[in-house]
Amino acid sequence: MACFGRRPHPFDTQPGLGRNGASRPLRPSALAAALLPLVLTACGSSAAGDTSASREDPDTLTMAIIPSEDAGSTAQHYKPLVKLIEDETGKKVVLQKATNYAAVIEAQRAHKAQIAVYGPLSYVVAKKSGVGVEPIARQLLTKGGTPGYWSYGITRGGNKDINSLSDFKGHKVCFVDENSTSGYLYPRAGLKKAGLKDGAYTKVMADSHDASALSVAHGDCDAGFADNTMVDKLLIQKGKLKKGELKVVWKSPLIPSSPVEVSTDLSGTLRRQLADVFTKKANADYLKSKGYCKGDGCFIYGYWGYVPAKDSDYKTVRDVCATTGDPQCKAGS
Repeated sequence: MACFGRRPHPFDTQPGLGRNGASRPLRPSALAAALLPLVLTACGSSAAGDTSASREDPDTLTMAIIPSEDAGSTAQHYKPLVKLIEDETGKKVVLQKATNYAAVIEAQRAHKAQIAVYGPLSYVVAKKSGVGVEPIARQLLTKGGTPGYWSYGITRGGNKDINSLSDFKGHKVCFVDENSTSGYLYPRAGLKKAGLKDGAYTKVMADSHDASALSVAHGDCDAGFADNTMVDKLLIQKGKLKKGELKVVWKSPLIPSSPVEVSTDLSGTLRRQLADVFTKKANADYLKSKGYCKGDGCFIYGYWGYVPAKDSDYKTVRDVCATTGDPQCKAGS
């Protein structure tokens, strides 16, 4: 197995490409500085091959986050949740943004992260490849709603040439990451259903949902994919997009919402405690009532909270993998 060290990515320091591919650096912030990129330096027997992890719970819990936005935005979104977990468990929580989905998987395989927020596909891959993880919760967009979300196929608002996935043919198309469910797997299934084979379009990897959406808005890609919350809510709230700037030309079937996983290295007592924290207290109502946050700041990445999760919740993702046969669905070594 290859080691996943820190390597530069074109979107590591900006939310998207600027016009004509020029980078647009982020402004530094205290939160961004506090949120360290995920680094896996252990290799060989000291990393993935180590099966002798202690059952004694550590004083510090590392929480690995999938790449959705820039570091500063990620830290701000998760700040109330981190403080809640610390207060409830008495542990220090270190939040780390992974460089890509594969790095989240390898962080838990190498016993470097005790908590991880996966995408549905990256969880399926992690589980299939034997990583010791247990789903304890999954995101819920609205209180009382269905725990799921959608992938959007998008183009610029004024683009009259692209009105469906079949129109992506011959165009530059932005995807998120090969281990992204809404940013790659479901889009690929949709494109195949629309009759577009590999090579019918130029594939561009944006590495995050906001980068993919903004690359389309700025003209760096003719079309692309991102999850519905990023397109409909988050980027508009942040003033990075205006309503109507992007046009949605395709909506996927409902995707089971992203799971929170805990390492089976942790004791059963702590795993149950973390499950209770996420499913009973990590929601906008509770966080606001206890003064952890205000207004929209209590919605973690636009989601109201979490509900319990189990492995069978992700059967539909496995079914899409079986249909597409895409290599990223296969477990790594």
